Amino acid sequence: MSAKYRTTAALVLISVFLISWPVMGGEGGGGESGEDGDSEAMTYITIGLIVVVGGLFFLDVLASSDEEAVIVDTMPDQIIETGINWDEAFPDEVLITLAVSVFPGENGSETTIQFINVLNSLAGDDITIYADPMDLGAGSAVQRAGMAQEYFGVNYLVFQVEDSETLKYGIASPDSVLWTSTDQSDNNILVIAEDLLQSGVF
Repeated sequence: MSAKYRTTAALVLISVFLISWPVMGGEGGGGESGEDGDSEAMTYITIGLIVVVGGLFFLDVLASSDEEAVIVDTMPDQIIETGINWDEAFPDEVLITLAVSVFPGENGSETTIQFINVLNSLAGDDITIYADPMDLGAGSAVQRAGMAQEYFGVNYLVFQVEDSETLKYGIASPDSVLWTSTDQSDNNILVIAEDLLQSGVF
């Protein structure tokens, strides 16, 4: 039963009691014992009505409290402007993608694959090495880096400097050559890869 109906029922009971009071008071015999019986009956009826009406009002108060609690709970959360740019405070981790251009020479492809495997074993979690050697034509290192970025989404391109007298490696972006190693003729692939990863470009 809703609060509205409980209140209405309580008011109806009170009205019926008030209307019937004179009628019940005027009934009964002419003896004194009859009046005492009527008085006792009215007392019990009065107590019963008080209990019923009081209970209905008590339920009404409880129901009102529950409805207020529901209203409070269903209020939408307010968005508070803090003025903080959370994207700048916690920027997304930037993943670097690195590719290796096919090294020149008769065994260039095999050497490049070995170099890629060594880079993979040494690179940190923030660097991804493209799995296959890239044969991007005979353009400059910058041009090949631009093609690698355009077609494969690569950030940097590792290349071997074409010099007959020395063995050097470089790192290029689509804009410029960012780093060139010293002569690596006397070093193995592991040393060359470590030197490249410690270049400071990444």
